[in-house]
Amino acid sequence: MKGEEPVPVYSFEVTVVDTNGAGDTHSGVFLAELALARPSSNRPTRNAAAAMAISVLGPASCPERDVISSMIQHSP
Repeated sequence: MKGEEPVPVYSFEVTVVDTNGAGDTHSGVFLAELALARPSSNRPTRNAAAAMAISVLGPASCPERDVISSMIQHSP
């Protein structure tokens, strides 16, 4: 929103295998967070989900919430 300070959001280092579906995963998690009224400070969840999506070969799939949470907890 206008007048708000930018919020830095860290990324996750993964080996890129297949970028198909990264944006879909990122957007899907974002919309799920909105539907669940999650705070906007939960931004790392979207980045973690997209990072996981590009680290596997095959059709786009979104990782389970507990897998995403585990990745976030083990990040720097």
